[in-house]
Amino acid sequence: MTSVQDSLSVSDLDAWARRPSTSLCRDRFGALMAGVEIFAPSPVVDYVAWYTEGFFARGDSPARARLFIHDVGPELIRSVKGARLISPLRRAILPTSSDTVCLVDDTRSTVHLFLVAATRDEPMLVAVRVLRALVLRALLGDGCPFFHAACFTLRGVGVALVGRRTAGKTTLLLHSLESLEAALVGNDKFALVQDADSNAEEALGFPIQIGIRAGSLLALGDGPLRTSLMRRWSQRFGDVEAHRDDLETRLGIRPQELAAAAHSTVMPRCRLGLAIEPCLDPDAVTPRLERLSDDERRTLWTHNLLRRPAEVFPQQAALAGPASETELRIPQVPTYRLIQPPAAGSLTSRVIEDLVCRVSVDG
Repeated sequence: MTSVQDSLSVSDLDAWARRPSTSLCRDRFGALMAGVEIFAPSPVVDYVAWYTEGFFARGDSPARARLFIHDVGPELIRSVKGARLISPLRRAILPTSSDTVCLVDDTRSTVHLFLVAATRDEPMLVAVRVLRALVLRALLGDGCPFFHAACFTLRGVGVALVGRRTAGKTTLLLHSLESLEAALVGNDKFALVQDADSNAEEALGFPIQIGIRAGSLLALGDGPLRTSLMRRWSQRFGDVEAHRDDLETRLGIRPQELAAAAHSTVMPRCRLGLAIEPCLDPDAVTPRLERLSDDERRTLWTHNLLRRPAEVFPQQAALAGPASETELRIPQVPTYRLIQPPAAGSLTSRVIEDLVCRVSVDG
């Protein structure tokens, strides 16, 4: 298929994917029971494996969807864009990827992604985002609730950082990685799942790039993590001090690279033991903890629940399947409000460490 004259059907795509000149590698990536079978040029498969390492299992997750990555030229992209699609095919618009074409067959949970120069970094990143969206779609379909929250694990206790935007979740996460040797689970969202054996509540993290503002970076003490992030920031944005109060500019970094810079590691999932709501208070002298009531805990988690696919993976929301109504589940873990002065740094880390130790003993 070098061009598409009038229409395009599922059988046309299947036949083109099987053509003798096609050299697509086949592999499988996913989390829990939400695997995606991927057919793509080998450099794309290798990139996906590198980007998702530590989060997605490779090769053994049961396949819930299929993703075909087609490396094509601009002429074929234009031809596919202009073709009339025969049901059940539909187009999925990816707002940040205008040079791609994404065709979806919901009846077979199959996606065909057409990319120009697919083996370059930016197109391969699009492939990762679509793959991740398909994994999230499967988990949403299983009724797993998603929350806007950061998460790390310390001494075997999973700690969720829950709160409004700019509340200090990323800053607190960085301090914990740097000072406490915590393991990173995620900084943007996680799914709440139940362990099949113990029925314990677990946070499931994802390979999502972490955005770090200048204020969070500057709050770090001198050390290898700050040095690494400062170098990356200056290479991309210049003087970090000029962005101190900038809430929009963020340094993007893979979670695996952030963990490595902090001499830590990533964990794809952890058993939740407690939750913390960070609250900055300029009048506070030292960090202090207040335990939330059951009503306050429920309100906090509910406000940070991601209810719709567009909230869970906004740039790939067009890949979402039919919405499913699921019962609201709130993590049943002790939840605290951490009131802290700006730049509390190591003092806050010690408060968190003491709290984790108490939870470990009580548990």
